[in-house]
Amino acid sequence: MAGPTWLEPLFPDLAPPFVHGMTNVRGPDLKSDPDAAVHAAAVAEVGAAAGLVAIAWSRQVHGGTVKRVEAPGCAGEADALWTDRTGLAVMGRSADCPIVLLAGRNAADAPLWGMAHASWRSTASDITGHLLEAMIDGGLDPATTVAIVAPSAGPCCYEVGDEVREAFVAGLGAGAARFFSEARGKWILDLWAANSDALRRRGLAPDRVHCDGRCTICGDEFPSYRRDGAKSGRFGVFVGA
Repeated sequence: MAGPTWLEPLFPDLAPPFVHGMTNVRGPDLKSDPDAAVHAAAVAEVGAAAGLVAIAWSRQVHGGTVKRVEAPGCAGEADALWTDRTGLAVMGRSADCPIVLLAGRNAADAPLWGMAHASWRSTASDITGHLLEAMIDGGLDPATTVAIVAPSAGPCCYEVGDEVREAFVAGLGAGAARFFSEARGKWILDLWAANSDALRRRGLAPDRVHCDGRCTICGDEFPSYRRDGAKSGRFGVFVGA
């Protein structure tokens, strides 16, 4: 039987035991307080549709904190989560920010997986690179690892101010200026390229770093704060094993 129309896989070719996917505008709204019972119920609805019995999530604060999780539920403040606990998925929420998923194996061929909520502030703090480093410290073999950047604000639409460019250069070095271009009298930030670069610089082969390529702002499949303002919901992106 086909799954709900609001749930779709994300990685192009990621075989079992990994389970992965994302919701869209027709799915449960994950905008509520991460500590609230209504939020846990929305997460559980996603889990039931995806065949997941346990999901961990966090209170996303646009920072650089990475946490290893061992149990389902809200893990507190963090913008990246990872685990090797069989049966436990990790989920990020978005309304324009990229969610980056990683999945790979250790030397014993056991799976590890994680997610980063890569908002511009978190990207300027190198959240995706820190996640990969933490997973490598936990035994992940980069040669086995694949990554994908979920739908988010794309380089077609994501206009930012001088303060964002300055934060990137301050946090990531002068080379981060290459993620910005000028159009319509604004800076245009390519978060897809910035997060993909963070992974490649730490050893992931270019052909193992994927980008979904759909922009949440100019598309209509996913919630977008830039497009719809405060009324926008949040969609979920998850990976487990």
